[in-house]
Amino acid sequence: MFEFKDLDPATRLEMVAAINEAQSTGNIYESARFNQAGRDQWLTLLLEAAESHDEHWLAFQLEAKAMMKDFEGANTPSGGYTIKHVPHTASQTMADGQFNRFYILGLCRKARATGHTHLVVYRAQAVTEPRPESQALVGTTMSIDGIETQLKDTKLSFKSPLVKPNSGLSVRLS
Repeated sequence: MFEFKDLDPATRLEMVAAINEAQSTGNIYESARFNQAGRDQWLTLLLEAAESHDEHWLAFQLEAKAMMKDFEGANTPSGGYTIKHVPHTASQTMADGQFNRFYILGLCRKARATGHTHLVVYRAQAVTEPRPESQALVGTTMSIDGIETQLKDTKLSFKSPLVKPNSGLSVRLS
């Protein structure tokens, strides 16, 4: 589980605002691994998690409500195509990444409103083998503008080291 250092009622309100803004601009990520129930319920569950819960609760909902496909297609190294099981960690990876993304965006909004211009990167979740590029970011400061540029657009967010799957990184107020 993540330890979100600045997850308080004010940050939660800003998370909800960030989710609503993303929804209005078409920047809510919906996993290709979602089944129809996942596509139908994702936004509602994401908002509820932001309002009252955490990434662990969100992952549990994805699992309990069977919102992920059981199988997916994949290309083989030889150029063929195969059907494989969706990894059992897919729900947790999805919940971790998207909850953290909107926590960070919500914290950016809160920080800006209180006169901050930068946030500090920290390890919010223990990982067994931290990536060197993730370790190098721990303790650094990033501008709010730079963070928002990375995370507001869904496609750009996939390139951000802050929400890379299993990085365990997040940000906090300085």
